[in-house]
Amino acid sequence: MKKLFMCFLVSIFILGIAACDNAPTNTSTTNTNTTTNTDTNGDVAAQFKNSVFIGDSITEGFVVNEILPKENVIAGAGTTAVFAYDDIKDLAQKNPDHVFIMLGSDDMLWPKGDPKALFESSMTKLVQKVKEDAPNAKIYLESITPVTQDALKAEPRYKNIDDYNMLLQQLAEKLSVHYVDIGIVAKQHPDLYAEDGIHFKKEFYPLWLKELAKSF
Repeated sequence: MKKLFMCFLVSIFILGIAACDNAPTNTSTTNTNTTTNTDTNGDVAAQFKNSVFIGDSITEGFVVNEILPKENVIAGAGTTAVFAYDDIKDLAQKNPDHVFIMLGSDDMLWPKGDPKALFESSMTKLVQKVKEDAPNAKIYLESITPVTQDALKAEPRYKNIDDYNMLLQQLAEKLSVHYVDIGIVAKQHPDLYAEDGIHFKKEFYPLWLKELAKSF
């Protein structure tokens, strides 16, 4: 009887080992999903290999998060339309097919005079400069992305984002360039805001590119 019981325990142990060997692991699934997401993001970014992105620290996130090469992005913290004019001095050498411009978040915080009027005149000059330096490129004015309620409380001047976006639409029509609303992506993915409620997490950027790709 004791031998039979020991045989029974050994059989259970062997069956348990076999089950563990055959069971799928979560690690494999996770690695597969990660690889798929990386490949998909790479495919989207490849569509913009001959594009140039002009903007402030939000646009700079394409480089910080390794979504686009540094050569494709002319952006930095605190950049306004006034400063961007001088930053694009090498644009002609890049000879881009598309130029995407997202500015305004810092412009509306300009401490002197009429920041909106300055933004309008500066954006007009910037677009005209892009047309001169990259005559074959399609130009896109991107909307200023919305901020969270906490960010709005911290900086009430962000309440003017909608007004500035309306101005951008008018400028796009006046200057015969394209307008793209990126705010819709932010509104669809509120979980992708960075802690400050102004910038975005890495996962936001491929979605941004997908939205831009619709305008090609």
